[in-house]
Amino acid sequence: MSSVSENSGFEALKKKISSERGFNCSYYKESILKRRIDSRMRRAELESYTDYVSLLDRSPREYNALIDTLTVNVTRFFRNKPVFKAIEEIIIPNLMFYKNIQSRRVIRVWSAGCASGEEPYSVALLFKDFLGDELDDYVFFITATDIDDNILNTAREGIYTADQVKNVSKERLDKYFDKVAGKYRVKDSIKKYIKFRHHDVISGEVINYFDVILCRNLLIYLSRKTQDEIFARFLRSLNPNGYLVIGKSETLTPKAAKKFELIDLSERIYRKPPWLNL
Repeated sequence: MSSVSENSGFEALKKKISSERGFNCSYYKESILKRRIDSRMRRAELESYTDYVSLLDRSPREYNALIDTLTVNVTRFFRNKPVFKAIEEIIIPNLMFYKNIQSRRVIRVWSAGCASGEEPYSVALLFKDFLGDELDDYVFFITATDIDDNILNTAREGIYTADQVKNVSKERLDKYFDKVAGKYRVKDSIKKYIKFRHHDVISGEVINYFDVILCRNLLIYLSRKTQDEIFARFLRSLNPNGYLVIGKSETLTPKAAKKFELIDLSERIYRKPPWLNL
């Protein structure tokens, strides 16, 4: 294959991934992106990007395998630290400001696609650190959902390896975890804030009145049409001034971008405008 033909095929593949899955290829260095795509092509015994585009058209399973390879999902507490720093420094203070001036005592967070629980537990630690004992003056809970019942059982146990808690400070480890047989178990004082439940974000019931929704690295597995439907659901599910956090390699669909306010582009944080009633 000529270099011109190869480059043309690669660009076409990137555009396809972006348009159909909303995956932001520019988030990666091109050399890394090519290396990961090439690894999938070798498994499929294909030599050209054009042929690989054809395979993706025929096989949704290969599409999901490709996204897995591109995202290299690593599950741990405070994954992508800047995102959680923004939650700590932007979302929580602003949310609590509005709660206090409106004299509202209910705080609801939704972790959609929570997997083994590290994300909702991480968010609970941030709220606990910010409010301290005053957190119990509020009706505060995190709804953590996934479609995998086995992984939800793991999340409910709340027991993690040293690698999974490597981003947790020693102070937080001592305060919020018990050491059990070389692993770390989330204390009941944090577990009580989280309700794990089976739910399909695509076809499940619409659940409402959330102040924050986190849906990170899930949307890239779905078509743009399905993403549009999910963003519309999230708009309905959020309270006015409620926040949406998506994955750093994800983008809003053009339709959704017209509805949400951008808060932090780098960390993919958006807000439902207070005037938007759905």
